[in-house]
Amino acid sequence: MSKQVKTPRFYVDIPTFLHASGYADRFSNSWGGQELLYMDPSQQFIKPFSNATLLASEGGENTLDSSDYYTTHMVGRGWWGRVNYPINFIALLNHNLGHFCSDEFYTAGLTDGDDTNDSYGFACGNLTAYIAAKRLEYDYSGNTGHRPAVSTELKNAKNILNSAATSLDDTPGSIQIKPKFNGTSIFEFDEKHAIWSSFGLFFKSSLEENAVDDLDNRNALFNMFDEDGSENDGSHGVALGSYVVGRYWEPPHSPDLNLTMSRRFDGIKKQKTIGGKMLSNIYYDGPTEWSMDSVMGWNGEYYNTFNYPPFELSGAMPSSSIANANPEREEYGGTYYKKRAKSGLGRKGFRTWKLTFSYISDDDMWMAYEHSNTSPFDKDESGTNIHTESDIPTDGLTASGYPIRVSQYGDTELGKLNPMLTDQSFNYVWNVTLGGTLPFIFQPDAPKYDSDGNKTQGNNNPDQFAICTFRENSLNVQQVAFNTYKVSVTIDEIS
Repeated sequence: MSKQVKTPRFYVDIPTFLHASGYADRFSNSWGGQELLYMDPSQQFIKPFSNATLLASEGGENTLDSSDYYTTHMVGRGWWGRVNYPINFIALLNHNLGHFCSDEFYTAGLTDGDDTNDSYGFACGNLTAYIAAKRLEYDYSGNTGHRPAVSTELKNAKNILNSAATSLDDTPGSIQIKPKFNGTSIFEFDEKHAIWSSFGLFFKSSLEENAVDDLDNRNALFNMFDEDGSENDGSHGVALGSYVVGRYWEPPHSPDLNLTMSRRFDGIKKQKTIGGKMLSNIYYDGPTEWSMDSVMGWNGEYYNTFNYPPFELSGAMPSSSIANANPEREEYGGTYYKKRAKSGLGRKGFRTWKLTFSYISDDDMWMAYEHSNTSPFDKDESGTNIHTESDIPTDGLTASGYPIRVSQYGDTELGKLNPMLTDQSFNYVWNVTLGGTLPFIFQPDAPKYDSDGNKTQGNNNPDQFAICTFRENSLNVQQVAFNTYKVSVTIDEIS
């Protein structure tokens, strides 16, 4: 499939922006919190299951605790949300959800209590994970103010990478996901505005009928809790490197044909000796690899804690040869060779894109109103504002062709209360990444859909995604006609 840049997409992480902009208070929690921000997924935050979470009754039936759901990871300020903003995507980077959600089947020769060699088989967890997006319910009449956080429906979820995302109408979950592979899951949905409080990853309190029936088998593979029923040491469980949520932006058309794509090997330094020989010091040869949490083999030893190239997908099951292998030996077997992501053998070098977009309109380039609230404009006013003696700013056109006025941002139905975070221009991307200081996910060829929601174009393969920043002082904007601009910028993949 082509790797050319068509219509790119910039996935911008809004909670990270808020944290970096002075709203860091209350981001800490026991589910990862601020450790999951800033798109640094190389190390995972691991949340073990405990005896109170997942246990087997005396009759052998699998149950969870009495709560509605069990949260494993969460980002946000709890119910202390401070600002309204829109979201339309979520990316889970460096997770091991394939261990719990895949339906792949694992069979190996094992020794039972009678020392007879029988063949045991069981699937991966075959569970379903859920996304909880919670907002503050606000009374716009001003009578009651903020209310406790409530779950919010996210409609028309579409899979981008390894998520099998499906929108739900029930609560507390609004989207269910079922990744088949460990690694990365990305999905999008209809843009939703709210005073967001938190975004979570959780499992429901009842196991699906087709889930693994033998809890001992699942515990043996995933070490959900120790043999005495107590919580494990915290080094194994549901793992996630980074929780990215926000709003992506796409330019109105493809970049100019004279774009430049290059590979950088900044980590390799060459030096010529006095004798004339050339020495090469390899400090690094590409982005930092991500570390994947291990699973436990049948002999009680841990295997498969391994590093792998960013964004690669990795088979969730261990090789069949692992069951009776010496834990000091490296893994081998058909599953390993075919489906396991392998350290040091992925893409090399850092990618750089130098993009130029010609004929960008004023609405697509600049924010209509660089302000953190809608003052001094009222929802129902039109024309010239009496407080500024100036026209009310507009931000493009509605589907019906009418100007989207800043005064409409305060409308209860629209729920758009922050002009800067709502804006649809490139200026939004530049601001929320702090001019290239904060990272974003870059996809050179974004997916497109027809009216029925079917994907018609775009490249969603794992090697098409990169964590990037804008190169310092690389943004150049030239006005070439009335309200028309030529924009160029350099995008660097980072480690």
